[in-house]
Amino acid sequence: MDIGLIRPYEVEFNPGDIADLEAAIAERGHRVARIYVDMLEVRVADGIKIRQGVGRGEPKDVDVPGAILRHLGIFRDFEQFSYRVFAARALELSGTVVINPVMSWLVASDKMASLLYLAKAGLPTPPTVVSENMFAAYRAVAEFGESVVKPLRGSMGYGVFRVGDPDVAMHVFSMLVNLNKPMYVQKYLEKGEGDYRVVVVGGRVIGAEFRRAQGWKTNVAQGARPEPAKPSGEMEELAVRAVGALGLEYGGVDIAETKDGYVIFEVNPTMSWQGFKAATGINPAPYIVDRLLELLKK
Repeated sequence: MDIGLIRPYEVEFNPGDIADLEAAIAERGHRVARIYVDMLEVRVADGIKIRQGVGRGEPKDVDVPGAILRHLGIFRDFEQFSYRVFAARALELSGTVVINPVMSWLVASDKMASLLYLAKAGLPTPPTVVSENMFAAYRAVAEFGESVVKPLRGSMGYGVFRVGDPDVAMHVFSMLVNLNKPMYVQKYLEKGEGDYRVVVVGGRVIGAEFRRAQGWKTNVAQGARPEPAKPSGEMEELAVRAVGALGLEYGGVDIAETKDGYVIFEVNPTMSWQGFKAATGINPAPYIVDRLLELLKK
């Protein structure tokens, strides 16, 4: 059986994770079908048909029972973003079981959207204000005091900064408005020495790491050191609920222990797990592949 891996052709994201998934698929006696979202040909005529041809290569039908969505690439404008989302969605509509589901991935990969779903589910999240109005963002920093400003779509802590003075922040907000960017302002919460990433697959926790921070950012890409961790029962419950609230089959849930209890910051639907694997000895890839094969049996 062919199992698809959905990613862009143009850029290789997290090659170690892709290698782990390809190895897990092969170990289970299946073949890897590399599905490049930027090379797909979506045909709508008497139904939906998906083909793929790389460059000038002769296109071939893409017909796989299941696929794992890893990434949709770097987006240069909204139409490209929309095309890639719905090209991947076309695979689902043509009968392919995709994990994470495309629309759930879309929500979870957007900080504002995911926060709305988590809050609606009654899960603990940081006080946050999101707006295109720079005066609303200014008021948020004035209210919160020490604040963190983040891009809506970003990863690894890049483009995230702390600010405590609303007048200093206003200069940045003015620039963001000129770039047609919304402002995502979150109250800074003290995390102590770091935070946790709890990995959930198929409705259960497979492991957790503590990301010991070098500064205030706890991203491994920003210098945090991953260490094995044993999550509490409450933390496990929160992580499973968060992944479920977003409609995901797997995800890395970032949870911090603050003076007011646990707080969920993000749920990553296409997490990179090389640091997690090195720290815990747990490779999520076989769990993800097994979850997809389990869904295909239903």
